Amino acid sequence: MKKISILILTITLLSVKLSANIADFEQFVSKEIEDKTPPSASFAILKGSKVVYTKSMGYNDANMTQETNTSSVYHVFSLTKILTAVVVMQLVEEGKLSLDTSVKKFFPYLNLKYDGKFVDITILNLLNHSSGIGDRSDEVREMLFADNNDSFVELPYLPGSEAKYSSAEYIILGKIIEMVTDKEFGEVVKERILNPVGMSRSDFTYNETIADNQVYGTIPFFSLIGTVMRFMIDDSSKDFYEGCTLWLKSFDIKWKPAGGLISSIDDMAKFLSAYNSNQLFSTKTKALFDSNETVPVHSWLSSQDEVSFGIGWYHIRDKGRFFYQHQGVGPGFRTIMRIYPKLDTSIIILTSQTSIDIDDWADRLIEEIVDEKNIDNK
Repeated sequence: MKKISILILTITLLSVKLSANIADFEQFVSKEIEDKTPPSASFAILKGSKVVYTKSMGYNDANMTQETNTSSVYHVFSLTKILTAVVVMQLVEEGKLSLDTSVKKFFPYLNLKYDGKFVDITILNLLNHSSGIGDRSDEVREMLFADNNDSFVELPYLPGSEAKYSSAEYIILGKIIEMVTDKEFGEVVKERILNPVGMSRSDFTYNETIADNQVYGTIPFFSLIGTVMRFMIDDSSKDFYEGCTLWLKSFDIKWKPAGGLISSIDDMAKFLSAYNSNQLFSTKTKALFDSNETVPVHSWLSSQDEVSFGIGWYHIRDKGRFFYQHQGVGPGFRTIMRIYPKLDTSIIILTSQTSIDIDDWADRLIEEIVDEKNIDNK
């Protein structure tokens, strides 16, 4: 009984400290929401596996008839990839896959070359984005389902030598999951993650349970990424312009394994809590996520000090701290998850606009809730 009281007191004191320290971040978010850049945002903070803070601000819709709350659902886009990676690693743990399994085992006519020589790619190459398969490779798409094929695709680099982000790799992983389990991808995720964790406000479509409290995405007209995103979404999913802001209707994502999940901040916090506490896999598998050899990311676009790719997660060192990260971005929404292992702290941010600087938001949030002395020297 005494231990329980001490735990409750510790969480209470931590919550009080967070409430005191997070005021500046909330003020910053409030100002952005007043300008509808974005119209709504939700965020969560975890200490270890304990969810110690969740909050939602803003409105779901342009008419501001429904306030956003912690049950409101967003497209999380590529945060879905972490769930896909978890399912793959569960299958590895069960002996149904291995990290060095050749992708040709499932797609025998996927012929790849580098420097004129045939090369193989593995499950690990797909998980850490080191296969060399790009998003817009029509030849690869045709090979995946070919009955016979004599052609090949020349890769830009030797698989495993570097990493370049590609949703195509996770779409392929989704197909492999379906082939191994003999079930549709969305159902596999529900059975293995959503239901066990209690993520009742999550799905791959706006089902009846979640449709009445959904956040509608927005795209600013005058932004580079906004221009790109407007061409990525069907006209049927565009609703109307409010000034220079395009509001979107409900829409589903076809490429579920790479970015199809719809979820709330409460549910994403439940997922990260389960992930951090090894509820979804063994400690041995968690160690693979955390410390399996990573592959360097060579990108002039990144402003962070060191970036590499591991299983599912970016491994990043920046501003004196090390963290695992994944972002999600797509028409109308931008999201982020970070885990700071030495600080035993995780954060999640979901927003309803495409073009915000989500890295800056995450940096601001972590600076509010940790002391400067807690510099991570991993």
